[in-house]
Amino acid sequence: MELNEEKHYALVTGGTSGIGNGFAHELARDGHNLVLVARNQARLEEVKEELEARYSVRVLTISRDLSLPGVPEEIFALLKKDGIVLNVLVNNAGFNVYGKFEESDLEEERKMMHLHMDAVTELTKFFLWQRSRQEHNRILNVSSIAGLVPGPLVSVHFATRAYILSFSLALSSELQGSDVTVTCLCPGPTKSAFFGRAGMEDVRLASGKPLKVMDAPVVAAIGYRALKKGKMMVVPGMMNKVLAVMTRIVPRRPTIRITRWFMERH
Repeated sequence: MELNEEKHYALVTGGTSGIGNGFAHELARDGHNLVLVARNQARLEEVKEELEARYSVRVLTISRDLSLPGVPEEIFALLKKDGIVLNVLVNNAGFNVYGKFEESDLEEERKMMHLHMDAVTELTKFFLWQRSRQEHNRILNVSSIAGLVPGPLVSVHFATRAYILSFSLALSSELQGSDVTVTCLCPGPTKSAFFGRAGMEDVRLASGKPLKVMDAPVVAAIGYRALKKGKMMVVPGMMNKVLAVMTRIVPRRPTIRITRWFMERH
């Protein structure tokens, strides 16, 4: 079923940049009205104006920090007040904290855990509760190939990505045959502000060798196609697919050593 009816609304978290912005464009191009959630109100307004002008859709913006308790419930209360029922949810917002765990910033790690686990779980729960069962409903959660392995120097981040992946796959099974499909997108390194925010511009993973750093709109387009097809999981990029297969074949100890090599500064 095409996602092009006027009454349809999609909520995208972190939709002002990177993969999330790519998803906003894909959905708007298909005629979907949008609800964009991010922290930067000025940037939200810029993206709103661009999307409405280019695609003639309605874009609502909600400036909130999803790492704070209670925000997902607040967002759905606002939507209910406006009579908006979503049929697509894209849980994309995320960031990284780099460094040895003993030395890394605990407060930032707490925020990351709240954002990647609590917010994703709660937004998904509220989405399911508010949906129309007469519609085709779709959820896409952005994890990472990081969710497939333990990650030295980014231990908490990789663990939260593993949570998103496990949660998504389990939920996909639970909802099989219903009006809802759940897709988990597991990208590799992607051109965005992600590495810069974490101070990781000089780690090997960000160098493009041996894993290509993909363009965010390309990753979003691959994820969007998978969403529309109702796929359970998608890994964009051939080398990323190879790496994903290797994580199931190579013993754990060498896998962790290889992962640490990728995450070290060069």
